[in-house]
Amino acid sequence: MVKFGAVSLPSVQGVQEGHPRVKQEVPLPGRSWSYRRDRGGQGVSFTIHGIIHPADQTVRDALTALADGTARILDLEESAYTVLEKCFRYQTGPSWTDNTSESQSPGGTPFTLLGASTDYTYFGHREKFNKLIFDLQTIGNYGARTWQYSDGFGGWKTLTPDSDNTSGFTQDGIVAFTPPSDWKQDLVNGVSSKFWVRVSVASVTVAATVNQIQLNLVYNCIMLDPQFSHLVENYNWITYSAVVLQQENP
Repeated sequence: MVKFGAVSLPSVQGVQEGHPRVKQEVPLPGRSWSYRRDRGGQGVSFTIHGIIHPADQTVRDALTALADGTARILDLEESAYTVLEKCFRYQTGPSWTDNTSESQSPGGTPFTLLGASTDYTYFGHREKFNKLIFDLQTIGNYGARTWQYSDGFGGWKTLTPDSDNTSGFTQDGIVAFTPPSDWKQDLVNGVSSKFWVRVSVASVTVAATVNQIQLNLVYNCIMLDPQFSHLVENYNWITYSAVVLQQENP
C-alpha cells in the first residue's frame, strides 16, 4: 500500500525512485558555448504506477485533486525497513552513549534502551519517519513513557503515538505516530540535520535491551498532474502514473 496524505493510492503496481539534479546554463558573450554548472540534487522524486479498477471516474477525479500544490506525507509503507542513522542514550552527568552501530545490526551486542528515569534515548534520521520497529533482547518493565520530537530550535514537543504494540517495551513491536507538521531537523549531541524523536520513562524496574531498531521512512512531497490512459481503450480499468516531488523541510 502507498499513502499520500490521508489517501491510499489505488492498486499501485510499481514505484520508481529518482534523484533529479539542477543544471545552470548561461550564454557567454563572444563564445559559441554556454557556461554550465551542476547545482546539485533536488531531493527525491517518485513515479508511481497503478490501476483504477473498476474504471471509476470518481476515483480518477480524487487522484487528480491531489495535484493541488499541497505538500503531503508520502508513505510507501515498505516491507523492508530502514536502519536508523543515529541512536544515542543520554544519561545524567551528562554523558552520551552512541548505540548507532549496535542499533543497525541484528547480530550485534544488545544495548540498554533506558536504564534510569533520568535517561533519554534519541532516534535520528535525515528523512522523516512514522514508525520505529524494536527487536528486543530483554523485555523491559517501565513506568509511563514520554515521547517527544524536535522543533528545530533546540526544544522538544510532545509526541503522542498512534499505536504502541511493544506495550511499553515489554515485547517486540512497532511504535507508530503521525509526523507532526512542525517537526524540524535539529542538533543533538553534535549531530545536525536530523529529524529527532526521543523517549523517556517515569520509572525503571527492568531495563529493556535492544538487538536492533529500524524505521519506516516517509517523505514530504507534492504531486504533479497525474497521467491517465484513455478510457476508450478499456472500459474495465484506467491505468495511471503520478510523479511526486520531495519538498524541503517545511
